[in-house]
Amino acid sequence: MTHSHDDIRVGAVRLPFIAVKKGWLMPWGEVIANPIKAQRLAEELDQKRGLND
Repeated sequence: MTHSHDDIRVGAVRLPFIAVKKGWLMPWGEVIANPIKAQRLAEELDQKRGLND
């Protein structure tokens, strides 16, 4: 992530930034405004995805 409004990418997980709601869209539909929390959740999702492959 170069800018504060960029999409978050961790491994195969990509969280798009939603400008209207000013946050990152999670796979289950929730929008997270805190970039640190969104990054942490993306890392957890990527780790879980790696365990299932």
